[in-house]
Amino acid sequence: MRTILAPLVIAAASVFPWGVTADEAPISGTVKAVDTAANTLTLQTTAKGKTRDVTIVLKPESKIVKFARPAEPGKTGFVEQTLALTDIKPGWVVSVRPSTRAARKSRRS
Repeated sequence: MRTILAPLVIAAASVFPWGVTADEAPISGTVKAVDTAANTLTLQTTAKGKTRDVTIVLKPESKIVKFARPAEPGKTGFVEQTLALTDIKPGWVVSVRPSTRAARKSRRS
């Protein structure tokens, strides 16, 4: 049995780890925790040999998508599937990026 990890992208999120701004994204990491009540994800990221936890605050307009292989025989590539925050599980590897509008807004601040 072969396992394929499909990329998961969350757009239009705010990133609030120790002074990191939203326009520093994309941020990739392993999901440590999902808090649906607070609408947040906690990721464990590693950069330059240092590991840290990053909290992602999802805005109401955030879009969570998964790219998966098509189920139809003969189809190639990936198809985009919309997910809910409740679908995300600890241990998944995800990438978070702000929307272009959110990144521009954070640069003006």
